[in-house]
Amino acid sequence: MENENIQFPFIPEKEIENSTLDLIQHYENHIGEKINYPIPIFEIIEYLGYDVDFRTDGIYEDCDLLGGLRIPDKTVEINENLSEQEGRMNFTAAHEIGHIILHVPVIENEQKILCRKDAGIGGFQKAPEEWQADKFASYLLMPSQAVKKAFFQVRRKPLNVKQKSIYDIFFPKSPHSKAYRLVNHIMRIGQFENVSKMALLNRLIGLGLVRNIQYQKNKTTNKERKSL
Repeated sequence: MENENIQFPFIPEKEIENSTLDLIQHYENHIGEKINYPIPIFEIIEYLGYDVDFRTDGIYEDCDLLGGLRIPDKTVEINENLSEQEGRMNFTAAHEIGHIILHVPVIENEQKILCRKDAGIGGFQKAPEEWQADKFASYLLMPSQAVKKAFFQVRRKPLNVKQKSIYDIFFPKSPHSKAYRLVNHIMRIGQFENVSKMALLNRLIGLGLVRNIQYQKNKTTNKERKSL
């Protein structure tokens, strides 16, 4: 059954974020200790009772088809071509966890969630359930408190990438260079090694910690999604 025939409820961003914090807390209770960063995405999938299947056959011959969720089989599918792109692979896995937590409870077991096409965070004409799963992935991989803690170990205040200093007169840098230089520091300090630099920059933008720069998107086409 196609996703467009399913009415998914509106979920406020704060509720999505809280659901990721609840999941982390439940997983920590399960293992009996605080988790260390980076967030163990594939261990959490197993904790939720799902298997992970890396695929290159069938619909996954399309490299833009990043992953999907087979609900009756309780299987998260990941395009194996992502194995060399750790950040995108982990974001895709976290995206599917978002479907498990947010959407599986509202659909029947015999129905299937659509695969995730590569549209980047905030992709054009993204279906509500895909946008919600992307937000879930971002909050799960990069919790607000952890990102802010790492940020304020590097800077005292948000970075305005268009603001010039005396240093910029002698060593000029583009706004993107300034932003990604900061991302490199935060990625190392916060131990966010399992996310892409683009995803972390977008998280900083969303938190208002990097300003005067637009959300970054993957330079790929936004093809129509296909059902599993």
